[in-house]
Amino acid sequence: MAGLINLMEETVLNKIDQLLPNTNYCKCESCRMDIAAYALNRLPPQYVQSIKGKVLYRFSSSQVQNDIEVTVAVSKAIEIVGKSPHKNANGTEESSQ
Repeated sequence: MAGLINLMEETVLNKIDQLLPNTNYCKCESCRMDIAAYALNRLPPQYVQSIKGKVLYRFSSSQVQNDIEVTVAVSKAIEIVGKSPHKNANGTEESSQ
């Protein structure tokens, strides 16, 4: 399935960029990706395969309800990951075994 893009990823990453700087939680790339994964697993995917689909999605993603759902999912993800980042005392990632 070449050429498919889940545009919800772009939307979630943009929302993380908006919300995470205003917190006291870790902002490293590992935590950022944990936040994105948590939120994306709770939101419906939005796949497109063309530029036209991407433009139409961007138009619909500006709708208030969609923005609220993404904001809630990302906010919850930031809180959960922020309270339990996967790091040890030295700031390096823990292995998950």
